[in-house]
Amino acid sequence: MPLISALYRQRSLIWAFADRDFATRYRSSVLGWAWSLIQPLATLVIFAAVFSVVFKIQPPPLGNGNGGSYAAFLFTGLVTWNLFSGLLTLSMTQLKSNGELLKKVQFPAWAPILGASVVQLVQVVLELLVLILMLGWLRNVGWTWILALPILLGVILFAQGIGLMLSILNAHFGDVMYIVAVVLGALYFLTPVLYPMSQLEGQNELLAWVIRLNPMSWYVQAMHDVMYSLVAPPLWEIGALLVGGFVVFWVGLSVFERGSEDIGELL
Repeated sequence: MPLISALYRQRSLIWAFADRDFATRYRSSVLGWAWSLIQPLATLVIFAAVFSVVFKIQPPPLGNGNGGSYAAFLFTGLVTWNLFSGLLTLSMTQLKSNGELLKKVQFPAWAPILGASVVQLVQVVLELLVLILMLGWLRNVGWTWILALPILLGVILFAQGIGLMLSILNAHFGDVMYIVAVVLGALYFLTPVLYPMSQLEGQNELLAWVIRLNPMSWYVQAMHDVMYSLVAPPLWEIGALLVGGFVVFWVGLSVFERGSEDIGELL
């Protein structure tokens, strides 16, 4: 396949961009890469306290039959959302941030995007390991965990595809990144990260219907099913999430290839 062949040929360049981003992300920080775990864990503690104590949100029971754990429920959703929002945001901004280099040196414009994506994937893997330890400590372990792999792959493809399209738009219109930040903030609350869908169904069907229109709600719900509730979604649903992600990625890559032909002159 042309794409796989191109990725293989440019693997050293992609890793060079990833290595640069690894080195610069927390360069002036004392704690360094520890912040990649401190930030999501701090968010977990704050949100768990606010939404479980103040708003009295009740998590569904764990898949092992024990009572629910709002912290585990919340972190399962956060890992999935952080993967999506992190990949999308980083992909969108790479053309602008590497504009001077793209003007001077000829190389595939998608290389810095994929390099930044590698860094984000490493961070999410660290978060996923913490989630596995948390669920293991709660003795909430099941074979359904393996189904998280195609679900997360679907999220990666979905986010990367949208990010590629937005990177072209952002190169033309600098306001795009600010608009996307607002939209992501709204989508975060319209995705069942902080609350279970079961709490809305039967109480506010209109809001539940709106949330189902958000593709990320399906990915997050599927992750809750396989990691938290230890329930296997229908295979067609997992297949749809994976195929849907691939279609969005293919469309995003096609748009990017057409829009980035003379990107050096634009930047």
